[in-house]
Amino acid sequence: MTTTTSHGSPGSGPAVPPLRREVIVGADRDLAFRVFTERIGAWWPLAEHSVHGADATVGFVDPGVGARIVEAIDGAEDATWGTVSRWEPGEALAFTWHPGHGHDAASRVLVTFTTVEGGTLVRLEHSGWEAFGDRAPEARASYEQGWPIVLDAYAALVAV
Repeated sequence: MTTTTSHGSPGSGPAVPPLRREVIVGADRDLAFRVFTERIGAWWPLAEHSVHGADATVGFVDPGVGARIVEAIDGAEDATWGTVSRWEPGEALAFTWHPGHGHDAASRVLVTFTTVEGGTLVRLEHSGWEAFGDRAPEARASYEQGWPIVLDAYAALVAV
């Protein structure tokens, strides 16, 4: 039997399976994508899940591949949450994910948009937990609680 030891540095964590969540929204794929990207500041629960708190703003800066997801508030340095690696309107969106941390400690998020009866199935897959080093299982458990809150807020705004 071979064992490996993680020393807690980014990229050296234990293998942790991706976290998958999904929600069906009552909109076509293009609208579902636009609300996810263009209106993230309206649906993201900043009071509970942010770097700077409820008074901050968040948005995709320069939409498309290479865009950054940035949280801002007066009087503080902007917090980059991630960088877009895939931008296919109405189809898929992928980005690195590191709110409150440097890009060297980034996990990955993929969001897909699929037409289903009554709207769009929005699937989110969060992977790359090894970026958290020894804290990978703890990080995944935290996001397991957080993503449903975030996606419920998104779905509620799409329904309006």
